[in-house]
Amino acid sequence: MSAPDLTLAPPRLAYGLVTSRGKRPDNQDFAACCRDPSRRRGFVAAVADGLGGHKGGREAAETVVRAFLDGYFGAAPQLSPLAAASRSIEAANDWIAAIGRRDPHLAHMATTFTALLLSEGEGRILHVGDSRAYRLSAGRLEQLTLDHVVDFGEPMLRLRRAIGFDARVRVDHVALDLTPGDRLLLCTDGLHGALPAKKIAALLAAAASPLQAAKDLRDAALAAGGADNVTAVVIDVRAP
Repeated sequence: MSAPDLTLAPPRLAYGLVTSRGKRPDNQDFAACCRDPSRRRGFVAAVADGLGGHKGGREAAETVVRAFLDGYFGAAPQLSPLAAASRSIEAANDWIAAIGRRDPHLAHMATTFTALLLSEGEGRILHVGDSRAYRLSAGRLEQLTLDHVVDFGEPMLRLRRAIGFDARVRVDHVALDLTPGDRLLLCTDGLHGALPAKKIAALLAAAASPLQAAKDLRDAALAAGGADNVTAVVIDVRAP
């Protein structure tokens, strides 16, 4: 059973979000797209994948996305986007790590986190874990993030960085120069672990809309036999 498909269309952007629990008993992914009501800080899309082997995975994923959005959009106007984002993600990490230490029912709760910040044609990626961000530009697919995993040999990969692991979190920051026609994808490992890059690129290029692209990617990941939760957020950058 899938969560409802969502599509929103602020000026100069179009985007779609889909998620599915796949073959898992529940969905520990969480994603959101939001535009700043004050229009100062533009648009944010974020995905998080709660660690399935730990208690509180879904709670961690939802908490980090909601807390980040609240902190980022509510930050003092004089703060730069990077400073506001850094403070917000650090505060969310502190909160999740503290809950995991205090509540035995949520011990070791943790989550990946990948977010896209867009404002006035400029973009920035914030990233921790093994969810991913991609950009399709002029027919070429580029992976914008690195997976924070340790390879213990196939099929054993273990996260070495995640929100909630430690009292302090190291976050990757990637600055983007965006042009009209770029199509961006944020996804959890249930998608990129089931589909090769060539397939992801083909589905992103073929879909008429970002929502259709997100649906096609989800359906292809599930059809490929992926057993994990699958979440995809696709964003189109359009001319003013």
